[in-house]
Amino acid sequence: MIEVQQLTLAEANLMLDAAQRVAEERGVAETICIADAGGWPIAIRRLDGGKPTSVEIAVNKAFTAACHRRPTHTYTNAQPGEEAFGIMNMHGGRFTIFVGGWPIEVDGAVVGGVGVSGGHTADDIACCQAAIAALLESLGKKADFSKWDNWTAPPVQ
Repeated sequence: MIEVQQLTLAEANLMLDAAQRVAEERGVAETICIADAGGWPIAIRRLDGGKPTSVEIAVNKAFTAACHRRPTHTYTNAQPGEEAFGIMNMHGGRFTIFVGGWPIEVDGAVVGGVGVSGGHTADDIACCQAAIAALLESLGKKADFSKWDNWTAPPVQ
């Protein structure tokens, strides 16, 4: 039997609030999705002025980050000629390989994903990180995103 931690709706809303604060500070009408470890949305928030198309994009970013357990922008090996080329066609096209999806990790385990759509690279990442930092702070933990700073795909064997 494997025991797992699950995000609550209250925790998802805490994360949405933190991401929304950052989006509003930056003046960006983001859409934010908090998903469980299986990539299913727990809560979605589209800020006033957010694009209708950003809803599905945010959900798919959260899905990818949660299920594949890494930020969506790390798929540098998904370009033509690379080993993961075509991965974005998996799961009915839901697999997302551009910026704005981040796994939610607690004590080394991925418990969900956050997806943000509507801003530019720095905006989406800042909102993702604010959401995760808020959750971890509420749990008495500190966020550390440094393991993804210089991440590269593992070598093909």
